Amino acid sequence: MRKFHYAFFLLLALFLLAGCSGDEVADDPKLSDEGKEIASAVGGPFTADEFEKFLADLPAIPGLTTQGQQDMGEVSDGPLSAAILGAVKARGWSEERFMYIYSHAMTMMNVEQMHRAMGQMQEQFKDMPAEQRQAMEQMMGQQLSGQMEAYQAEVDKQVPASEQAIILDNMDGLYKALGMQR
Repeated sequence: MRKFHYAFFLLLALFLLAGCSGDEVADDPKLSDEGKEIASAVGGPFTADEFEKFLADLPAIPGLTTQGQQDMGEVSDGPLSAAILGAVKARGWSEERFMYIYSHAMTMMNVEQMHRAMGQMQEQFKDMPAEQRQAMEQMMGQQLSGQMEAYQAEVDKQVPASEQAIILDNMDGLYKALGMQR
């Protein structure tokens, strides 16, 4: 999967080098110039309807879901990429557009999982004696909230706010499409 992500980001870099740009994302104040260029290079931010189509098609793409990875087993980079890209094309997607949406969906899933993990840790603090709980909450809260804020700031630079909202609104569907439990 790591090698696949490397290939995806290589494709995005090629688009940037080609000088593709547009102004569809110009009004997103947190989005970096690089994030704007990437979004423009693949046709602008996706819509809720397009994300729904993505969620419907995702289970049929080999190697991108839990079941798809189990079915494919150990495969070298070439066949895996060819199988994925072939399935993407067969469903009517451009490779770049589908992988752009997939990358942003996985990024937002990571954000959601980090928030959930923080909530679980805070829940565990409730069982501690008050003095110990306060010390742990203060120590962990400062460290983790600072890291979360920094990570969210980086996400905001790369994933348009409109896409973040669409993905978060459809997080249950994303987990389901990937064959994962939330």
